[in-house]
Amino acid sequence: MLLVIGSVNLGIGKNEPRDFGIVLLSGAIMETIAMVFVISAGNIMGATIAAAFVLLLWMLGIGLIIGKNLTAMNHALWFTGIFFTLIMIETAKLGLITLSIALGLLSPITILLAAAHYAGKPMLAKVAGALSFIDGWIFFVMAYAGAVGLVLP
Repeated sequence: MLLVIGSVNLGIGKNEPRDFGIVLLSGAIMETIAMVFVISAGNIMGATIAAAFVLLLWMLGIGLIIGKNLTAMNHALWFTGIFFTLIMIETAKLGLITLSIALGLLSPITILLAAAHYAGKPMLAKVAGALSFIDGWIFFVMAYAGAVGLVLP
């Protein structure tokens, strides 16, 4: 989904807010299901991070599909960005370098997207899109490494 967000904000492909909202809403449904497994495993840190993703995806997906309540969507972006900064600091303390880089990029992405909408500056959204595209590949590498049994720092 970060690759989709990055591509749309960079102007690659169709930039239709309603279709974009459907992509994000489908991600929200998948993340909600994944969060159930994280909670059932008793992983408090994972559940907290998943809750931030789920909030962000539901807010963005519904806001883009309906096309209303965009101010609430911007607030969700802003506060989720601050939350990702705190989680990034915590993962860095735990020595999870790759994860802290991936989560660390989510902070400027969400904050820049909120600032782009608050200030009406599309260039900020393009910068956030580029960061999102890069972050999507970092998460992809992390997922692939986990799937093949590699442990990243």
